[in-house]
Amino acid sequence: MPTLNWGGKNLEIDSINADDLKTKNFCLLEFNHTPIIDKYDFDEKPIIKSRELSISKKDYRDDWCNLLFWGDNLSVMIYLLKAYSNSLDLIYIDPPFATGNNFNYKILIGERSGSEISEAYSDVWSGGIDTYISFIYDRLKLMKALLSERGSIYLHLDWHISHYIKVIMDEIFGKENFRNEIIWAYPAASAKTRRFFIRSYDAILFYSKSDNYIFNDDPEIYMEFSNRVKDNLKKDEHGTFYYRGGSHDGKKLSQKVYLQEDGIFPRDVWNDIPYIRANTLEYQGFSTQKPERLLKRIILASSNQGDIVADFFCGTGTTLSVAEKLNRRWIGSDMMATSINITKKRIFNIYSSNDLYSWNKRYKSLPKPFNLITFNGKMEDFTIPNNLLKQDLGYELRIKNSEPRFTFNVECQEQLVNIHLLNYIMPKLELISDRIIKNVNTFSDWIDNWAVDYDYNEKYFNTSWISFRSYKKRTLKLISKPYYYEKKGEYIIAIKVGNIFGGEAIQSYKIIIE
Repeated sequence: MPTLNWGGKNLEIDSINADDLKTKNFCLLEFNHTPIIDKYDFDEKPIIKSRELSISKKDYRDDWCNLLFWGDNLSVMIYLLKAYSNSLDLIYIDPPFATGNNFNYKILIGERSGSEISEAYSDVWSGGIDTYISFIYDRLKLMKALLSERGSIYLHLDWHISHYIKVIMDEIFGKENFRNEIIWAYPAASAKTRRFFIRSYDAILFYSKSDNYIFNDDPEIYMEFSNRVKDNLKKDEHGTFYYRGGSHDGKKLSQKVYLQEDGIFPRDVWNDIPYIRANTLEYQGFSTQKPERLLKRIILASSNQGDIVADFFCGTGTTLSVAEKLNRRWIGSDMMATSINITKKRIFNIYSSNDLYSWNKRYKSLPKPFNLITFNGKMEDFTIPNNLLKQDLGYELRIKNSEPRFTFNVECQEQLVNIHLLNYIMPKLELISDRIIKNVNTFSDWIDNWAVDYDYNEKYFNTSWISFRSYKKRTLKLISKPYYYEKKGEYIIAIKVGNIFGGEAIQSYKIIIE
């Protein structure tokens, strides 16, 4: 079988194991167990009931908690090998495509002001295609080690690199385990060329780990009938049917064909799922975001309820959000603070998102608990991109996350506690572009989210209450909901504030409940 050789190919990647990460210690940063979310009015009985059900449900193993990793996915996967070797049932990844371009996301400021474009990630590879192929090869080898024997992997690419990666996938997974090259065809943007045919599709390579893999004939993954079929559907007392034609001895024949399902089993060209537009509910302001309905088809086809679904380039959290709504366990990772923040908020806000079984309705269930895990359990420094700084700087600004930059007030009335956020000081303000500063009308415009842990253990943050701005709903509450302490005693309250650039600061406050 043909194989690819390139400069820097790592033939020893199979020998890597978790012991190689002795100096890299991933620890819990946040525990998110059904926090009170300010966007939902929990005084309403249906939502209270939903929250209670979310806490009490045992859809998963009793010891399971969904996992979101903030860090390089190579280290994350090696870390996971000890506990999850041969355990993941489905992996979907949407990695960089080796396009040579930079991709952006929108930073929104406050409630009413405009947006700023910032670089999400660079898809420029200094070592050329050799560097990119080494990058993806090492990660695919680890993904195979993590997949269960019944597991599958879907690798989302486009014309830039898919032909190289197809040969690599054959080498790693075996060409006998190649199942499909799925063509996701979508309407092209306005064409700027007449020098070649317009490119308007992505390729998704679908491989299984073995011949005994999960694949479901689920009516929810079906494609719609063609317009020709739909225009010729009829009904009688036995159901919906169409006439199938033919001829015999020169005579035209026709027979009724009754429909068993509302659609057809998917072909390998998917032209029924549109790309995401800015006016859709699921849009997160990220230029490479993929639609939930694309992941719905993949997850329903290649996993069952309670299975583990993973995405190691989780971006805006589409895979994790869909896995959550389809009652799968999930593991996600990304190395960008921006992606982690968007993903967290998307999971928190899942109650208001589209219902995957009835798209025009809301999901109306709260997310199951998930942990945020990162290197050494510490918040990394955050950066402000060069294009958002004053023109004469010419460099990316790095700021320490640990610097306290906000003030607050704690009000205690017997066993009830309210917290009021009073101010936020953006660090290095003198270096930030005037274009941004002029859109800031009040201190809260710098704030993207803030959360409270009412019983902080000084090891990790347990999100008890949170207020955040989503892409579609920009309001932010500056006073927390009253919190009632059932037991008297001494407690530490921790407040965490995140800014529009992805930076976070945390402060603690000791109270005595008498």
